[in-house]
Amino acid sequence: MLLLKLKIDDEIAFEGITVWKEISNSEPLMMEYTGALPKKLYRYRSIVPKVMDERLINFEILEEAIFLAGLKDLNDPDEGRFLMKFEGERKEIYSFWKDAIQSIQGDLPILKINSQAAFNTERVLSDGGAVPENIVKHTRSVLENIVRIASFTTDPVNYSMWANYAKYYHPIDGVIDHAGICIEYECDKNWLHLNLHPVEYSDVLPILNPVSFSGEELVKTLYMKTREWRGEEEWRIMSVIQAYPPFSRNLTTNSKIKISGSITGVIFGIKTPDEVIKEIISKVSLEKPDILFKKIMLNPTTYKRELVLLNG
Repeated sequence: MLLLKLKIDDEIAFEGITVWKEISNSEPLMMEYTGALPKKLYRYRSIVPKVMDERLINFEILEEAIFLAGLKDLNDPDEGRFLMKFEGERKEIYSFWKDAIQSIQGDLPILKINSQAAFNTERVLSDGGAVPENIVKHTRSVLENIVRIASFTTDPVNYSMWANYAKYYHPIDGVIDHAGICIEYECDKNWLHLNLHPVEYSDVLPILNPVSFSGEELVKTLYMKTREWRGEEEWRIMSVIQAYPPFSRNLTTNSKIKISGSITGVIFGIKTPDEVIKEIISKVSLEKPDILFKKIMLNPTTYKRELVLLNG
């Protein structure tokens, strides 16, 4: 299995021609996982007819590529939840502010930097360690843009996920739930180089201390969701774009990875239109004859959802 990521500069230079770069096993991990890996991962996808060939069939299935979404683009409005609170001695908080101001406004005179750092320190201490709102907003704004995530699950027959994430956008009849697809991936240790990790479900809000928190603590919060989401059995991969405010409008366009040799199946929903099923099977089978196609069927006697093989 070959892991590839988009070379952002090359795509811009070659006017939209996607140029991929192999992900090295030596690249540092942001989130390490040492537990057992699932044999299969699944990704629910909706179908929009006018872009089905380009985005779904060609890009996601045949090319085995995936767009990585920004935190702000994910469906949970509480993504990346954490609180920030200063803890430590006055000199530690002062040192933090001095370093922060120098990194952002390094051209300021040293006396001005020291004065601002001292002012911020006293403000924090008088507010009981509260982090100024503008700092919190700036931190979240940066994270929402540079952190890129793709979500998977270990459950291909999850009723609510078929309803929420696998829709068919019919040009006349409107949106139809349970009518998209679910892509099946073979998972192995190579996925760990994409920072693969299961989501932790907890209603406890992590608290980060700007004086002492590590990058690992911050990254861990990006793999946490509240317990009401635990039925999704989510696993995530993550990447960080090296970009700085003001952010370019092409961040999403350039946030792509490719997992060659990973797709083993495509599952259709209970309500996926027959003509769409036939079209996808026909086009995909020409280039990838080994992919298995299945369909969710409702057993009329038990009302259990079952996977029925359509080929093979």
